[in-house]
Amino acid sequence: MKKIIFTAVFVLITISLFSQKNTGYYSMYERTIDINQKSMAFGLTEAEFSAIKDEAYANVNFVPGKIFQEDQLIKDDVPMRYNAFADEIEIKRNTSDVSYSALIKDPNIFVKIFKDIYVFVPYEGSNEKGGYFAVLNDGKTYDLYKKTTAIYREPHKGRTSYERDTPPSFTKTTTYYLVQNGTFMEMPSSKSKVLKMMDKKKGEVKNYIKQNNIDTDKEADMIKLVSYFDSLL
Repeated sequence: MKKIIFTAVFVLITISLFSQKNTGYYSMYERTIDINQKSMAFGLTEAEFSAIKDEAYANVNFVPGKIFQEDQLIKDDVPMRYNAFADEIEIKRNTSDVSYSALIKDPNIFVKIFKDIYVFVPYEGSNEKGGYFAVLNDGKTYDLYKKTTAIYREPHKGRTSYERDTPPSFTKTTTYYLVQNGTFMEMPSSKSKVLKMMDKKKGEVKNYIKQNNIDTDKEADMIKLVSYFDSLL
């Protein structure tokens, strides 16, 4: 993957990643995640939290993934999944492990979970304010990124006998971004606004949308469209 160029200079985290003591691999584990602490943080019982926790993930199950530092593969077959609420890549040392940790957030490190590539992007030079994005298209001029966010909804008690109680839940939203040299432009869903974003090649893009029945509400079609637009530049 080509190296992402950021418009602002960011400060790399000062924690030393390299560890020679045990495995010879980079120390990628930021911290251990305690499930019980999570349930208490939401004011829920362990059973209540267990009933909804899967909703917070882009992929519920831990699947074998790869960890890269820049373009160098540093560890393979790592069980991992993306937590869209905490905005973290959760990883295990072994598939059989019950406990798991969070991958250290570093713009030089990206992961591939099955077919999905996740990169960490700092915000205004800060890693703490940054977040993970899935790379859907890696073009020569424009990339297409996806941001999946899970928002916690508190339980709601019906005020009358006619109003139902609402249980706690996580609600996921997806936002797409056209990215050029570290500048993120949110992709609209309407075709007219998408065409406006691609004004440089509006005629060609408009014909491509018509000829290929492109639906900008569909992710697969959005990937095709951005890939085509990028090929024209």
